[in-house]
Amino acid sequence: MNAKTRKYVIPNIPYLFVFWICLKLGTAYRIADGVNIVSKLIGIGNTINIAISDLTPGLIGFDWLVGAIGAVLFRVVIYYKVRKAKKYRKDVEYGSARWGA
Repeated sequence: MNAKTRKYVIPNIPYLFVFWICLKLGTAYRIADGVNIVSKLIGIGNTINIAISDLTPGLIGFDWLVGAIGAVLFRVVIYYKVRKAKKYRKDVEYGSARWGA
């Protein structure tokens, strides 16, 4: 693997893990008992062990959609957190402010 490929692949490996977790949550939601959203969300607690027991992803489109949406939302949250990060140091001047005196 060359340096250019490594630059793009390695930082995105955690998103594959988030994708897998969200895919398994989608599987647990899909196999949970209930007819409405609230009862299915409550039923996820009972079916998450069944969903995680098989490490391979299924072929159901709903599960993959939930996984993709979860990974994209996680990426967007990380992007905005990094973008809004300011380099403030409490009670310490920074930049050219200390040169003004």
